[in-house]
Amino acid sequence: LFTDKSLLERMMAEHIQLPTTVWFRLNISWVLFFIGSGLANLYVAFNFDEATWVNFKLFGLLGLTIVFIIGQSIYLSKHAIEVTKSTEDN
Repeated sequence: LFTDKSLLERMMAEHIQLPTTVWFRLNISWVLFFIGSGLANLYVAFNFDEATWVNFKLFGLLGLTIVFIIGQSIYLSKHAIEVTKSTEDN
């Protein structure tokens, strides 16, 4: 858990090559996104009726997640260098 590489870097480093600072920013942004989503979920759950909460969970958080992933993809495309593995046929 406490290593020199972030969780995202350990999962994706084989496929995408990024500077360490970019890995750190990606990791922090995912952490903050999920904390924010959780806090928003709790706020809606305790301050609105159940039907509103269900709609928020189904449409609101799903939409926010999709927008966040698109933003992350754009950010990655600016900094990423794709690593290709060559296989030799004998």
